[in-house]
Amino acid sequence: MSKVVMSLPKGMVKSSVTGGCIALAAYAALQLLCALLIHREVLGEEFLYPMVCVAAAAASFLGCGYSVLARREGAVLTVSAVTAVFLALTLAAALLTGKTVAVENGLVGVGLSMAAGGLAAALVGVNLPRKGRGAQRRKAAARRR
Repeated sequence: MSKVVMSLPKGMVKSSVTGGCIALAAYAALQLLCALLIHREVLGEEFLYPMVCVAAAAASFLGCGYSVLARREGAVLTVSAVTAVFLALTLAAALLTGKTVAVENGLVGVGLSMAAGGLAAALVGVNLPRKGRGAQRRKAAARRR
């Protein structure tokens, strides 16, 4: 295993991969909803790219929100890992289903939307109570009594 993975906090890899998979599933569901709205002509095709960006931000928020709630510590590191996993899974799916992935196709906007959703989850997660050393000390003191 590489040194980067070994230096991450315990459980970080599992929660990051789980959060990335949740984000990918939410992204696929939101994309199907966008396609349905366009197919039913509720919205025009000019709304396709903005809806893709909103779907990426919402899916990233959900995946990162899960990871932040599961870990309750290190929100910025957790969100960065989940966003990287989500982007990697999305790029892998794009490469498997398409011939090319190009920046001209809107990749930058989708990536920034993913980062914005993760940042929103991190901002919400910072205000949550942490499960830090204080809780561990209280548990240890209770066991000693």
